[in-house]
Amino acid sequence: MAFFDFIFGGDEAQLKRHARRMVNLNAQAEDREASSIWLAENGSPDAIQGLLNRFTVKYEQGMKDAAEKENIYRLLVGLGPKVVEPVIAWARGNDNFAQPLRLVEHFRGPEAAVSLLLEMLAVENDPFKPEKKRQILVHLADFRDERVIEGARAAVRDFDEGVRYAACDALLAQENAGPELREILVGILADRDEDSNRMKVRIAEAFHQRGWNLGTHTEEIIKEPPHGWRVQGDRLVPA
Repeated sequence: MAFFDFIFGGDEAQLKRHARRMVNLNAQAEDREASSIWLAENGSPDAIQGLLNRFTVKYEQGMKDAAEKENIYRLLVGLGPKVVEPVIAWARGNDNFAQPLRLVEHFRGPEAAVSLLLEMLAVENDPFKPEKKRQILVHLADFRDERVIEGARAAVRDFDEGVRYAACDALLAQENAGPELREILVGILADRDEDSNRMKVRIAEAFHQRGWNLGTHTEEIIKEPPHGWRVQGDRLVPA
């Protein structure tokens, strides 16, 4: 054992100390930076997790917080593709997964990022904790991938209105989708039990912009169109 390892307790003890400092917002920024460099140089799965944990806390000064997190992202990129599996495992169990998702996309491409998001979406079923599910759907809206339609289909019937609205946005982002997408969305417009007017208005705007007709649901929607809209023929137009 080297002399300094003896004094400071060896790599394992140092790793734990540096990992704790990463989430200690009372520590000096310079000390957190030194810890991040140590962890990156260590490069083990535990060290990678220590770096990732910085994404779970938010410094009160927004610009400094964003700069620190961007620095962590760059350090992780510098470690190369070996970070991906630890990153995926970490993202599955944490709510603040935006930066880790960037890493997956950076090393494995958008298809892998969508796969991870859909995997996480499938297991988010707690009606009392909807925020991660909503955030997953928000991020899915950044991608154009036909798998998003199947993944978000069930979420448009979620208990939480925020989740339903985010699912609607994710679906509408799939601009090249065919009749299947239109049928999902027109079904929401015709659903008397759907009480989110902002979601129906969002869908109405998309139908109007894309020139979509209401098909067999026209008569139902005439009776109760979204606020600020009316049916003309089989199309929605501003009232």
